[in-house]
Amino acid sequence: MQDFRKLRVWQRAQSFAANVYGVTQHLRGRDVVSLRSQLRRAAQSIAANIAEGANSAGPRDFARYLQIAIGSASETESHLDLALRTAVIPAAVAMPLIDEVVAVRKMLIVLRRRVLESGD
Repeated sequence: MQDFRKLRVWQRAQSFAANVYGVTQHLRGRDVVSLRSQLRRAAQSIAANIAEGANSAGPRDFARYLQIAIGSASETESHLDLALRTAVIPAAVAMPLIDEVVAVRKMLIVLRRRVLESGD
């Protein structure tokens, strides 16, 4: 069991989710409410799964939660791509968010690999 708040990847994922909330708060209208909701949920799920996994029974469980967080990062990237393609979020806003979620996902992949190696 470890303090998830000390994990740099959790800190970065939490900041990323806050940024997504800020960017999406202006999105209104029937057509984008669903996308806004899905984007926010996927973004917040990244850090939430890191936190939940950090307090799991052991390395294999933690690695499983990290894999879920990796999936949430990919889902978030997909939603951002759709928002960009449909001009819901301008490129100047969407591209830095996409870059950030890709960076977070890379950190998660490295952490997951290290967790699994430590459990052997």
